[in-house]
Amino acid sequence: MKITQNDINETIELSDLMVKIDRMDPEYVTMLSDEIFKQQPFFLTVLIGYRLDVKPAELEEIMKLYFLIWEYFRSNKNVQTKKITEADFEKVQDRNIEMLRHLQCEEYQSDKLNVFLNDLGNMKSKSLLASVHFRYKTIPTLMKMNEESKGIIFIGIKCFIECFETTCKKSRIA
Repeated sequence: MKITQNDINETIELSDLMVKIDRMDPEYVTMLSDEIFKQQPFFLTVLIGYRLDVKPAELEEIMKLYFLIWEYFRSNKNVQTKKITEADFEKVQDRNIEMLRHLQCEEYQSDKLNVFLNDLGNMKSKSLLASVHFRYKTIPTLMKMNEESKGIIFIGIKCFIECFETTCKKSRIA
């Protein structure tokens, strides 16, 4: 997997976005939620669906992750006009589940790492996924979440990132 200068630049931008999201007020939440609802309703529907499965504090942190993804992609014209559908999401999700099954079949840790690095290497938004992972490892509420829920939500987030990448067709900065 190759880390590019673009990845490094995006990491700095994502750091600023995380600070912005951590400081959000109710008006910002309402404004961003309305924008997402208009432009990517399925994305918001999945986020809202988590309220049935997680505690309120966990939902707030998951919302911040979704808002981070939205802030990252929202300026792309295709993201504003081409909606991600449930079918789009399920196609990407099926591919990710298949990759996880493949990982389970690998006998050696080095082979598992190669499968994972190959998958990650194909992402244009590596820094975004790394930022999500960073929050999973540093935010106490996320760290304490049920491992199964945490894994399911992380895979869903990865799937949405890949859906947005496909919608963008190329890196939003390139």
